[in-house]
Amino acid sequence: MKVKIESTRIVKPVYEGIAPSTSNHIPLSVFDQVTYDTHVAVIYAYRPPTPSNTTIELGLRRALSEYREFAGRLGENANGDRVIFLNDKGVRFVEASFDGQLDRLMPLKPSSVLLTLHPRLSGVEELLQVQLTRFSCGSLVVGFSTNHLVADGHSTSNFLVAWGKTCRGLDVSPLPLHDRTIFKPRKPPSFEFEHRGVEFKIKSPIKDFPGEADYFLDDIVMHKAHFTVEFLSKLKAKASQSNGANNDKPYSTFESLVAHLWRSITKARGVSALETSQIRISVNGRMRLNPRVPNEYFGNLVLWAFPRARVKELLKELLAENSLEP
Repeated sequence: MKVKIESTRIVKPVYEGIAPSTSNHIPLSVFDQVTYDTHVAVIYAYRPPTPSNTTIELGLRRALSEYREFAGRLGENANGDRVIFLNDKGVRFVEASFDGQLDRLMPLKPSSVLLTLHPRLSGVEELLQVQLTRFSCGSLVVGFSTNHLVADGHSTSNFLVAWGKTCRGLDVSPLPLHDRTIFKPRKPPSFEFEHRGVEFKIKSPIKDFPGEADYFLDDIVMHKAHFTVEFLSKLKAKASQSNGANNDKPYSTFESLVAHLWRSITKARGVSALETSQIRISVNGRMRLNPRVPNEYFGNLVLWAFPRARVKELLKELLAENSLEP
């Protein structure tokens, strides 16, 4: 069994009233420019009943009228700066079918079949792509990909919520904030942190060690783990119990799990107790900047956090001494 492509076409925004100009463009912010210039795909699976493809397409067209960047194209302005042209050239919309039941693929795991549930990610001109795959049991899988230069996960989630509303005939609310020129440098410039050497790596060959870059890429191991709800609940309770005076504000599931993985991986590596261990976590900068940026801001605003700890301090924490196993 395999996915059969039924149709593929370009879908453009639909406007109420007079359509806006298609000759404008939006400059990429500093946060856009330092992120990945690649398509990122996510897959959503729904059991019946599900709306028709026509309803989903119409909702997409209406949502794009408020999120025009996704219907545009990347390019350069007269100064050679990368921008998003708001030309309404549209997004890729694919309709497909699968001669089988969704239950046979669940839970979705990395496989050749999984890659066919969303459009290809390389050599793509469109900034947003959608693939609707209908299964014989009536289930629907929505394969969705966007270019990361256009928006981060938070903004993309806002778009998906707006798309869901328009599919139900509702208005987009709240409206997105599109102004990417709000991030202005200080005058005079002030450099307080070494961002280039920590957050942003220089993309150049390592002359002294030919092939070193390939070695690091090959040395990375990706592993997908599943943690039960019961395990996460116990882990969160353990972490919050050790919070002492701050027990009125328990740790989140994310904080508890990251701490547990950090400690477990550090222990498994067997490094010296006097070494310093560090992890990198992406965080939403909207609520961390001063002044704060509204949650409706559409674009990239991901910052990096680098928690550090001595290995001996990391391993002696109470959470590391529990016997919980996923």
